[in-house]
Amino acid sequence: MFKRAVLLAAILAGSTASAWADTKIAVGTPPIAEVEAAFIAKDEGLFARNGLAVEFLPTGSNQTLVAALVAGSHQIVSVSPTVLLQAVDSGIDLVVIANCGVTAPRTAKNAGLAVRSGVELAAPEDLKGKKIGTPSIGGTLDILFRQWLKQKNVSEKAMTFIEVPIPNTADVLKGGTIDAIIAGEPSLGRAVSQSNGKVAFNFMADLPENLPYTTFVATRDWAKANPEAVKAFRASMADAAKFVSASPDKTREIVSKYTRLPVEVLNKIELPECRTVPTVAALDYFDKAMRDAGMLQSKIDTAGLIAP
Repeated sequence: MFKRAVLLAAILAGSTASAWADTKIAVGTPPIAEVEAAFIAKDEGLFARNGLAVEFLPTGSNQTLVAALVAGSHQIVSVSPTVLLQAVDSGIDLVVIANCGVTAPRTAKNAGLAVRSGVELAAPEDLKGKKIGTPSIGGTLDILFRQWLKQKNVSEKAMTFIEVPIPNTADVLKGGTIDAIIAGEPSLGRAVSQSNGKVAFNFMADLPENLPYTTFVATRDWAKANPEAVKAFRASMADAAKFVSASPDKTREIVSKYTRLPVEVLNKIELPECRTVPTVAALDYFDKAMRDAGMLQSKIDTAGLIAP
């Protein structure tokens, strides 16, 4: 199913593919703070300093971004690690170039389970029988929440998961069709305020550090053919991560420019922890979690997913 959807989208994406010069790289990334290093590297001229002419192209869903790689209209895209593994599982040969935003204690409150007014959740066991909204079944936050349930010895089968698009998070929770919803900021805060609810669990605080929310990936063929570009992209992202740490106010301004999130909103949340080097341990974590949930079928060499 995943591969069929990607190949169909690839045909459509191919019709608008641009003919890039060898020095240019088309990058697809969603407008989220978790890819802050890419925005910094572009805006501060770090890509250019390392010999890359990077252009951000309009993006859609994670699956559309994978399709763009297959079609050749993009050279690097940012997708969740769960979508990466699903694509590889379906036979699409991708490799990880870099990470950016990762889980960390400092940012644990940037995501959580919002509960609407009238629903009391004092302990994880109280989730049994509840309807839980999720931004994407099989997505990063969804998988991490299910892992948290496992840690708390609560079966995910004891509740009903309902996919809710991120823009609808607050409205659906307020409407009462679900009892609680998994969300990240700023959607989490809006959902709580509009439903007169609260954050029942900051479940991210109980999960391992250094798990990427998103990964920058390319086709294996492109990475093999362009090792210097891969090296330059990684160097640019590493320099950008240092900038994020040293200049949070300027980072918020740049993130606001690319995501269109008001600076006032970004000032209320912690900037994502930015660690750009991909790790086998993180890929193994998601691989096991998805395999336990029956979301992966083939054996995946996670170490082989990181480009040299």
